Amino acid sequence: MALQVRPYCDELEDIVKELSHKAWILFKYNQDFGHQIMSCVFNEDDQLVGVGYLRHGIADDHDIFEIEMPTNEFASNRMNEVREALFPYFIKTCHKLRKLNKKTKLVAWNDFWGDRTFCERIGFSPYQTYYIAKRSLDKPLPEVSAPAGVQVMFNPMESKEERVKYTKLENQFYQGVVYRSVNMLEWMMGGPELHTVSAFDGDELVGSVMCWQTGAVERLFVIPRWRNKGLGKLLISKAFEYHTKNGRYEVDTIVNEQNKEAMLLLEKMGYFFPVRLELKSVDI
Repeated sequence: MALQVRPYCDELEDIVKELSHKAWILFKYNQDFGHQIMSCVFNEDDQLVGVGYLRHGIADDHDIFEIEMPTNEFASNRMNEVREALFPYFIKTCHKLRKLNKKTKLVAWNDFWGDRTFCERIGFSPYQTYYIAKRSLDKPLPEVSAPAGVQVMFNPMESKEERVKYTKLENQFYQGVVYRSVNMLEWMMGGPELHTVSAFDGDELVGSVMCWQTGAVERLFVIPRWRNKGLGKLLISKAFEYHTKNGRYEVDTIVNEQNKEAMLLLEKMGYFFPVRLELKSVDI
């Protein structure tokens, strides 16, 4: 018998939660996924072996849907079958959610979970390249002075208006698979730890960075008129201080290889780039 694919429903909540806490919590609490489809893959013994769903991104001239396909030990010898079973559902979901006036790309990391041949056979080709950047916090933290006229502080974003403004500004600097909605931001803020450090010129948000309990330092941005004044370095150093105070010994982030300015800034702040990730895409 072949693997069977069924749509997610409330009765499957507990077994999906066991397989992937992230998938379960996304579909339970993030409003972006209220209209989404999660496909659940079962083997001949009616055991859940994997789930598949898409994350929406956006770029200037096209929409992006990123494949998520968590699996468990029951799928270890049948990954190609899981891919074959889920791929038609990914295509179906793309057609359901895509905007008809824009091009659409389906994208995947790691050669669709480790099978370059499968990716190439169904038409995937290189799209973007990223690096995982790391830095040890055992190394001395840099001394960075605050530029005159700016205040840097924890940003709780307590009101809906603040969260909407933050998301609109942030997304001017991040397009593609790292696009973020207000729903996504609010979902993350409901988790155990998201610490946002922001810079303000009076009441105006001019830069920011986010910290996670995993040691991540991510989503750094500085508006153009405040660049080349040391503000990016200051925000990163404040993130380092936060993680150090919370007992972490290493920080990491993901950076697009095309963003040479960000790569250089991270290098100056003591990061190295041990892992190169290739994102592949196919046009829908």
